[in-house]
Amino acid sequence: MEAEASTGTEIRDNAVLIGKKPAMNYVLAVITQFNNGAQSVRIKARGNAISRAVDVAEIVRSRFLPEVKDPSKNGISIGTEEISNEDGSKSKVSAIQLLLNSDEQGNAEQPAQDNTVYIGKKPTMNYVLAVVTQFNSGAKSVLVKARGNSISKAVDVAEIARNKFIQTVRNPSTENISVASEDLVNEDGTKSKVSSISIMLSK
Repeated sequence: MEAEASTGTEIRDNAVLIGKKPAMNYVLAVITQFNNGAQSVRIKARGNAISRAVDVAEIVRSRFLPEVKDPSKNGISIGTEEISNEDGSKSKVSAIQLLLNSDEQGNAEQPAQDNTVYIGKKPTMNYVLAVVTQFNSGAKSVLVKARGNSISKAVDVAEIARNKFIQTVRNPSTENISVASEDLVNEDGTKSKVSSISIMLSK
């Protein structure tokens, strides 16, 4: 059975296949699998994507899901696979698989944190990942904030997180969305008004 996340990442039976997309796309795919109840996720790559697979595993473990076990003990396998080239010939390429297992028995209590995601100029999926991570770490609500040209991106982030990754988040009602004007200090020291939005996402 094959599924595809909104990042365009290929997922087969809790295995995330690493390709040429940015590492954070695959990090989000792995986190989403755990967030959907998977006890283990296999990260697979071959050839030039091997180093990216290692990066993905380490980013997931060290920055977002500290309860995931270190795969170096028994969760890494390497091998050689045969691939078909464009001219019809075949060649052999190195491959790697890293098995990440959640360790629910050993979950450390997470410190209290500010569950606010401030939207800026980075790609939308970076902020979606931040929202998903907050909920995955036990947050019951996450505040998405933006101002000026980033307001439309904040709405996108809220909708992508809610509709494609954490379906238990309710549609934010009128009282959960607020708009305002804020003072922005310009480079020359003057101040100007800029519109802002706050969207409260809650389970």
